[in-house]
Amino acid sequence: MQQDHNKRGTAAKIICWVLTAACMAAIFYFSSRTADESEQQSGFFAQLITKLFGIGGFSDFIIRKLAHFTEFAGLGLLFAIALKVQTGKAKTPAAIICSSIYAATDEIHQIFVPGRACRVLDWGIDTGGAALGAFAVLLIITLSAKNKASKSKKQSNNKQAE
Repeated sequence: MQQDHNKRGTAAKIICWVLTAACMAAIFYFSSRTADESEQQSGFFAQLITKLFGIGGFSDFIIRKLAHFTEFAGLGLLFAIALKVQTGKAKTPAAIICSSIYAATDEIHQIFVPGRACRVLDWGIDTGGAALGAFAVLLIITLSAKNKASKSKKQSNNKQAE
């Protein structure tokens, strides 16, 4: 039984880290696209948002910044989950730091992509997204622990009342 539990724990760790690496690969792929390719893609999403929600005036710039924020929110979330599964404890600062370091390397990578540039503002947006994702995991962990404690207390009180 213990061996089965260990296998599931190991599998969960591997899955979490593979998903984190896949997110990093996706970010690398999107950052490898030239400025023209990126503008075409963000223009498509701006039109889609206008059609779906009737909200006009979204510029490619805003769409690209929101995309970066969202990508890194996902990375921060995945790092936080992977670190929690790996260590058994919430490691929110570590998740944010790891994501922020990756954001810095992403900005450096963009120096070598035609039409792209390294911007401190983009690194800040990416890190902000990562912080949101990591704090979302912390919030879920905290609420889950409070819910468990509340249920445990109710069960204990019910047993004492019997």
